[in-house]
Amino acid sequence: MFFKDKHCPTCGGSGTQVFRPLNEKERATVEPEHRRLTDLWRCTAPGCRWYQRWSKQSAGGRLPEELKNPEADPG
Repeated sequence: MFFKDKHCPTCGGSGTQVFRPLNEKERATVEPEHRRLTDLWRCTAPGCRWYQRWSKQSAGGRLPEELKNPEADPG
């Protein structure tokens, strides 16, 4: 069985976040550093920019500020 939730090292807390595969724009920004990797996923929490390989958290990093997830609606 495949689960899309993983621990995000930048979101804090002891819970997990939902991750999704990088889209084309996100993949283009990390291509020079992670050439030929097809298993890059990103955290979908509001304001988060963390991405990582599905099976190796230490092979991750932060996407540029302009690619951060939208903040949650206040209210």
